[in-house]
Amino acid sequence: MWSAMQEAEIGWPQRGDDRNVNELERYGAELTGLEACLFVFTASIANLLALMVATSRGDQVILDADSHQVWIEGWNLAYICGVYPRLIKSERGLMPLDEVRAALDGWRGPAHPRTSLIALESPHNDHGGTIVPVDHIEALTELAHAYGCHVHMDGARIHNAAVATGVPVRQFTESLDTVTISLNKGLGAPVGALLCGSAAHIAMARERGLRWLGASGMHRGGLFAAAGLYALEHMVDRLADDHLRARKIADGIRDLPGINVNHPETNQVKVSTEPSGRLAEDFVSALAVKAVLVTLREPYVFKMMAHHEIDDEAVELAVKEARTVVCELGSSQ
Repeated sequence: MWSAMQEAEIGWPQRGDDRNVNELERYGAELTGLEACLFVFTASIANLLALMVATSRGDQVILDADSHQVWIEGWNLAYICGVYPRLIKSERGLMPLDEVRAALDGWRGPAHPRTSLIALESPHNDHGGTIVPVDHIEALTELAHAYGCHVHMDGARIHNAAVATGVPVRQFTESLDTVTISLNKGLGAPVGALLCGSAAHIAMARERGLRWLGASGMHRGGLFAAAGLYALEHMVDRLADDHLRARKIADGIRDLPGINVNHPETNQVKVSTEPSGRLAEDFVSALAVKAVLVTLREPYVFKMMAHHEIDDEAVELAVKEARTVVCELGSSQ
């Protein structure tokens, strides 16, 4: 990847003459089965652009209550887009269609805002990397389009879903209006994301949205596009190794008292410490002392993520030290 970046020929992406950016955007459109693609620096920017091109101020948007777009990017909804979020709780990232329909139909009070966008996330980060099946995505899209709604998916980790299920990315995405794909996360590129969608939506995001955000000048973007191309061409199949290692970690600590552990569908191990009565931050701090870095997600939840820098030796260390920490903290109650 580093060699690809060093050898990249640099042009001006905003003028359309950077070969690597052009090839990456062509690749993204073909990958997703959508008309066009835009390369941007982060998945958060891509998600924001999708909102900007599909909504107007005062609109209602329907989102999964536990989604990344709510908890990490929520200020964008109000401060930049000025939209009203209607939140629906989901199981494993699947928003119940009857509740989505009720949100489209019902409104308490005299105002009845236009619902312009429905957003979902898959794999779903807060649910521990769970995958929303193709049939649910298609059913949600069909429902949304019947009401004239744009459907966006935060598919930052969609390649994890494709590798885990054996279903091509295109089948997850081709019914959508827009989708975000991250090039870092499990794919290992240093920076970058793709927003894919219709030619009209991508043109608006490129010609207006990026300028509104002050992000239209991606100087030397070809360096990062070269890394993104390498990631898509060489780093996808190895995601299966991450999934296997995540399952080994989960299975290695599942029997311990005081915690609940998910059954990973992708590369995320979600650990609840609530049965122990101890806050997750106690476990996070104790593991860090033992050189095992995990992520605090909720007061009683931490997560362990497998990626290309986590090898079998690291998995063994993580399991060993996690067992020690859980036993020590549990016995001190």
